Amino acid sequence: MIEHVLRLYPAAYRRAHGGEIVATFREMTAGEPLGSRLREGAGLAAHAVRMRMGLGTAAPVAKVLALAYPFVLAVAAAACGLHLLRWYAGFVSSPTPWRLQLGVDLRGAWGALLVSSLVVFAGAASALAGRWRAGVPCTVAGLLSFAAAAVVSGRAFGDPVVTPAAMVLAAAVLLACPPDRRAESVAAGRSGVAGAVVALVVVPLAAIDAHGVPWVSTDYGCWPLVVLAATGVALTWFSGSRGGRELAAMALASPPLLAQAYTVAWGETAVVACLVAALPATAAVARLAGRLKRSGRTFR
Repeated sequence: MIEHVLRLYPAAYRRAHGGEIVATFREMTAGEPLGSRLREGAGLAAHAVRMRMGLGTAAPVAKVLALAYPFVLAVAAAACGLHLLRWYAGFVSSPTPWRLQLGVDLRGAWGALLVSSLVVFAGAASALAGRWRAGVPCTVAGLLSFAAAAVVSGRAFGDPVVTPAAMVLAAAVLLACPPDRRAESVAAGRSGVAGAVVALVVVPLAAIDAHGVPWVSTDYGCWPLVVLAATGVALTWFSGSRGGRELAAMALASPPLLAQAYTVAWGETAVVACLVAALPATAAVARLAGRLKRSGRTFR
């Protein structure tokens, strides 16, 4: 198997490091069960693809991916958490006996969407807690399963084209981030901020769906995007940078939320216009925040 995986590496890299890769792989998997060997082989294959695409640890884009990584997990968890909450709200309010309703809901593509949402939420929570070796594959598998089920189910959990594409993009960003950059991102404390993003997205929308906010009936998908945009501005302020890397990271994290907003707000012209204007407006605010932070450092 290792010989086939080795062919995925660029020729120059393969010539320079091929022997070392093969020796390390065989040493690590000696006497291990098939599952362990396949997992290690999959990790090597992912590394080979990243190297071929110029996404190695030293690549400039790897810094953006490292910053985006915890927020992609947070957005995936928030989007799937909202799907689960809204299903549960409908489940408990239905007069249908729960056994009968559960049997219907867990059948076919709809059941796959619910299970996939649960897998994504659990995997993202595990990865944000630092167990990314198990959490990231779990999250990616859940996202891809959700995408496949969303194509089949039609408009059950969103648009049958936009929603699957957003989930696949989120999975691609997670896979593109080098593993050592994932560990670096967790060590930098960004997981806590990402966890706060999940809470800030899910809790207010759960309150709205439960009619706990009397003056708001729906957010048209705007609130989660506001939270993500504000997070980008806050990161820019604390880093004192020009905001480009932070906004790029938030843009990479945003597809699941954008897909959700698209399915909720499409047809509401004013809302769509606000969503379209959100990114350039956030860029201007982030740039100003970074400039103010740098000015404060200068005057000290």
